[in-house]
Amino acid sequence: MKVLSTSVPIFTRDVEAAIERYEALTGKAVTQQFEVPERGIRIAILGSLTIIAGSEKQLGALSNVRATFIVDSLAEYAAHLRSTGATTLQGPSPTPAGTNLIVRDVEGVVIEFVEPHSKESSHVNEPD
Repeated sequence: MKVLSTSVPIFTRDVEAAIERYEALTGKAVTQQFEVPERGIRIAILGSLTIIAGSEKQLGALSNVRATFIVDSLAEYAAHLRSTGATTLQGPSPTPAGTNLIVRDVEGVVIEFVEPHSKESSHVNEPD
């Protein structure tokens, strides 16, 4: 059970404008972009930021996420989270990046856990 990297979500309705702002702010370029057409969501990875575009309805539980942990084993984290009293809000669900699970911990913080398809690509969210 290991956290491979972390990411901070930035929610927006206009992903292109947000990309422009955050590239200028951070001096980094987007390294990956995904679409989840069945949910109407667009995602861009920029350093340790995950820019997510969609309406509140489209985002669902994702709109309350305060941090994302990229992990080596979602199954192990899911078992650990259940044992500590966390509540599952969504998932596990397939995503373009891997499989995610959204939970509310005992303090009320909503956190997303993602097991990437490829552990080698998990470094994209690590800060430089």
